[in-house]
Amino acid sequence: MDDQTAHNIPKNKFYFNNREIAMLAAFLALLLATNLIWITGYVVGNVIYGIVEGLLMITAAIVIGKKYTVLTLGVARTIAEILIAGAFVGSLTAFTFLINAIVLEAILQSSKPYAGSLKINVAGTAVYGLVTRIVFIGISVVFYGMVLPNWLLAFMIIVPVITFAIGGFLGDRIGNRVKTAISSM
Repeated sequence: MDDQTAHNIPKNKFYFNNREIAMLAAFLALLLATNLIWITGYVVGNVIYGIVEGLLMITAAIVIGKKYTVLTLGVARTIAEILIAGAFVGSLTAFTFLINAIVLEAILQSSKPYAGSLKINVAGTAVYGLVTRIVFIGISVVFYGMVLPNWLLAFMIIVPVITFAIGGFLGDRIGNRVKTAISSM
């Protein structure tokens, strides 16, 4: 097949080139490493985790810059988390990453270009934080019988909305700088 013919082949929506696949793998590794944040304890972890997670998701969306970036990361992370499920509450909680990715992907696709609006990025990560905790708590309580006091439930839901939004803001700033630096190489 010559170069002329290769350029006429339609590419599907999930097409990522080798460079983008390598970046997806790097971001996936960083996202998996965020599990180590919980070693600091629940209060500190609940604050730091949202900032780091929001930052990484938005940075990945901006730097890679293709639709379905967040969804691809969410699917890969869900599979990885199921494989290491014994580390936390259980394997069903791994599905929070897929549900979150679907929600954030839908929000980021509403901006043109993809993840190109600070307001949408911040709002998207705030919703991501809300969905993260509601789904995680729901699965933990319904399927695993976890009993939590109301004050802790409020803390577990309100704090991530704020910290994920902060992470989304920082991710927008860092993502745009990284994208500029990469494109100038």
